[in-house]
Amino acid sequence: MAIVRFDLAHPTQRQVREGLISGVIAESVAIPVLLTAVVVGQHPTRWGFILGALACFVVAIVYLAFSIVFTKGRSGVNTHAHVAFVMVCLALSALGFIAIGASDKFGVFTPAVLVGVTFVCIIGDRWMRIAIDSYAIALVALISWAQGFRGSELASLMIVYSSTIVIVTWIIGRTVGSLNGTVNFQAAVDALNQTFDDAETQEAETQDAEASTAIIRRVLDEGLPLVTDIMPAGSVVVFARSGRLGRFTPLVSWHADQQTITELAELPELAQALRADAPVLTESHCAIPVGYCIDGELVMAIARAAADARLTHRADEASRLLGAAFARVTSRANYVSGLHVESRTDPLTGLANRRSLFERIEMEMSHALRSESPLSVAMIDLDHFKNYNDRFGHVAGDTLLRSIAAVMVSNVRGQDLVARYGGEEFCLVLPDTDLVGGHHLLETLRTGGRDAVSEFPVTLSAGLTSWDGFEDPNSFIERADQALYRAKAGGRNRVVSIQAFTEF
Repeated sequence: MAIVRFDLAHPTQRQVREGLISGVIAESVAIPVLLTAVVVGQHPTRWGFILGALACFVVAIVYLAFSIVFTKGRSGVNTHAHVAFVMVCLALSALGFIAIGASDKFGVFTPAVLVGVTFVCIIGDRWMRIAIDSYAIALVALISWAQGFRGSELASLMIVYSSTIVIVTWIIGRTVGSLNGTVNFQAAVDALNQTFDDAETQEAETQDAEASTAIIRRVLDEGLPLVTDIMPAGSVVVFARSGRLGRFTPLVSWHADQQTITELAELPELAQALRADAPVLTESHCAIPVGYCIDGELVMAIARAAADARLTHRADEASRLLGAAFARVTSRANYVSGLHVESRTDPLTGLANRRSLFERIEMEMSHALRSESPLSVAMIDLDHFKNYNDRFGHVAGDTLLRSIAAVMVSNVRGQDLVARYGGEEFCLVLPDTDLVGGHHLLETLRTGGRDAVSEFPVTLSAGLTSWDGFEDPNSFIERADQALYRAKAGGRNRVVSIQAFTEF
């Protein structure tokens, strides 16, 4: 039994898990009831077989416990189904031991075999039904032989039970199985959409100034494990294709090693799906366009399970629903991320705005207190910028502001913040930086950084100060602004540093 593998197409993880729990409860109730019937019955009891039944019951419980421990309670549909199959086989074996141990000549216990058959037929696929039918028929034959049935009597009994088991299986497969296929398919789609909604809600509550790609990666990572409930798959990978390079880069994956990811990235169906803006389905793979992010167009590659290759009508529907669900969540993530960035950035220069500036200063103040490290802030102003605007026009002025912003960003460290304070004024937040280090940076910007500020027909004036460990952000900025006022009053094109208000 341990080497039997099945590919389940219909059941959802919740259904199989609930079925497994129900089976354990049924086994825990049925076997003690049957043993009680043996004890109070009139048949001579073979206690060795009764002990065998109890052993099967104990093995089933131990097997279930080990499966929970080894999977850490996070097993998938196939694992749950295999555990359920093994549990049913052990339960039927226990039933056979009880029947033989009770010396039951009249087959009182044999009809109970249909309970296990029915249970597996409801949660399992076609191959699992064939396996449980074969096992049940063989078990009935063994019980009947041990009970003394021979010849035509045995043949008649086997014809009755075999035909009954096959007919029950066929009816369940045609009715309950088909119903499960439809109901569970829609339930799986609903579960995927609900998972995305929950993940987006959590992202909205904890979102920071990240790129949309990071947000999309985390949200998609929540949804990929549910893909197999909609379209049975061995591996699922979402790739981002850069328009400049035309190369497919993996963004998130599920059950895919590096070799599988490389093979899926080379599928021609990925480019076909993006060109057609529609799913491309083959017997072994499925490619579905699922939106875009800052890294490029997104396409999902699915290595389809072998059992799903025959379900073409369902696979077509599944691919469309998957595409719609994933495209919806990527679009919403991009929209929310865009709103988040827009509310915290200056639209002209792309720098942080005042809101982001004060949030960052408060955060750096807390860091400075914890680490006992210096924190400096600089206010920078473009000299005679109004004259520049009057001479060259506002369009040229906007271009100059963007260029100056780019120069500042390229000359500061990654931990520093450059913000547009308003008009032609900029603000630098310099954590772990004292007045000496900050003054050196500002002089570099004033005299020409890596991108040569001096090529523009304007100069810079800057005021610098360090936090005293007590004042609030507004006072901190005001002190840097006072230093800037001194620089402009002293002739502009210079850097002035002050340590405290007493230096005003």
